[in-house]
Amino acid sequence: MRALISVYDKIGIVEFAEFLIEAGYGILSTGGTSRFLKEAGAAVTEVSAYTGAKEILGGRVKTLHPKIHGGILARGEDESHAAGGMETIGVVVANLYPFVEKSAEGLSMDELVEFIDIGGPTMLRAAAKNHAHVIAVCDPADYAPLMEEWRRSGGISLQTRRRLAGKVFTLTSSYDAAIAHSFHEEANGGKEYELPKTHIRAFRKVADLRYGENPHQRAAWYLPASPSDYGALSNLKQHQGKTLSFNNLRDLDGAWKAVNEFDSLACVGVKHATPCAAALGTTALEAWTRTREADPVSIFGGIAAFNREVDEETACALCEIFLEVIAAPGYSQGALELFKKKPNLRVLTLPEPPKDLWEALPVDGGLCVQETDRKFVPESAWSFPTQAQPSARQRSDLTFAWRVVKHVKSNGIVLAKDGATVGIGSGQPSRIGAVNIAIAGNRTQDAVMASDAFFPFDDVVKASAKARIAAIIQPGGSIRDADSIQACNEAGIAMVFTGQRCFRH
Repeated sequence: MRALISVYDKIGIVEFAEFLIEAGYGILSTGGTSRFLKEAGAAVTEVSAYTGAKEILGGRVKTLHPKIHGGILARGEDESHAAGGMETIGVVVANLYPFVEKSAEGLSMDELVEFIDIGGPTMLRAAAKNHAHVIAVCDPADYAPLMEEWRRSGGISLQTRRRLAGKVFTLTSSYDAAIAHSFHEEANGGKEYELPKTHIRAFRKVADLRYGENPHQRAAWYLPASPSDYGALSNLKQHQGKTLSFNNLRDLDGAWKAVNEFDSLACVGVKHATPCAAALGTTALEAWTRTREADPVSIFGGIAAFNREVDEETACALCEIFLEVIAAPGYSQGALELFKKKPNLRVLTLPEPPKDLWEALPVDGGLCVQETDRKFVPESAWSFPTQAQPSARQRSDLTFAWRVVKHVKSNGIVLAKDGATVGIGSGQPSRIGAVNIAIAGNRTQDAVMASDAFFPFDDVVKASAKARIAAIIQPGGSIRDADSIQACNEAGIAMVFTGQRCFRH
């Protein structure tokens, strides 16, 4: 009985090979693995000597031989398989060229193709297919458990063999997905490929989460298998605090996308994956103070996200209330020292802005994929259908409110004044319901309003007039736009059409 070993990652392979030799296996190996094992004193037969066929094409073809794959795929109980006279191969140990890691290094496609493994996946798949007769090992982390089970039980159970086979097919499928993704990107000039006929992405689990949205739901966190697909959250650094939860991650995703809408220094507070407050400032402290004042109730237990470094003075103010998470591109050393006084507070550095070009949303039995909404309608593209025209200050606030409402759950309404929110209505079945929530405070006079979709009736404008809203920005496009325009003219409200909806569900 033979064991075939051909590995790129040689961690632990000598001990495992010596164990297999003690268990009665003759070792077959190739190239660098063979030399490595021989230098360690292990008895090894070169595959080329075993097959009688030399490696060709500079080592590109080593194990693709009938004597190798026949030995892997042979079934002992089938007499016709034994008729060929070849030895059976009962263990295959292989791991693959580091295509995924190399793809993240910016290699050219001509360089990258040299890290596409052919022989490794082929023999691993053959071994996994014939797992009842062959032990397929693709992960060095399995060496020790396998040796322990073998010593304890005198062999490897069918259940373990099937688990190992599953790992093989998971590895080879994710490996092929990464290769396919790289080729699609290359074919599209280095850009993300558009909606394909078959959508394949591989993800690896990085953490089991305590639970999902609720304590009775299991959950885990996955990152793309290929580092080239990493986004902002993939490279976050946690300085302190409790382990991130499922809800923390969802909220963090929304907060980071929202705060990075702004070029100016900004802070956004998020609760239940939707903004509850946002503000601009000349300093991080000012932005945070104005955000907290915008909704001091809802921000409690939420996330505060900044698009600039957080300094010691800001950290001191942040520590005054209970927050789940603080996210920023960086912190002063003094700020990090201050946060240590609240050891449960999760303090995160996110070094990159959001970069996903596509969003995938699961539905029962499928997946909906769409472009990420990154389009912003500049002021130069607005239309002005009302008699009243927004002032320069109002235009600035309309721009601010429009950037915020993009991230509010629909139906969404945002009120803003002087670069800070003064009311947010989100997630309502009716638009007027969202308006009524947003205007419920006492700070609506001379504020501006942003709506994520058009007004089906003029009731929104009439409610805005009663609240003394000064200007409105909305997509327009309703068959009753004329009614809303007339209501604005009667109330002296300036209204802007963007021509673009920004629903968020």
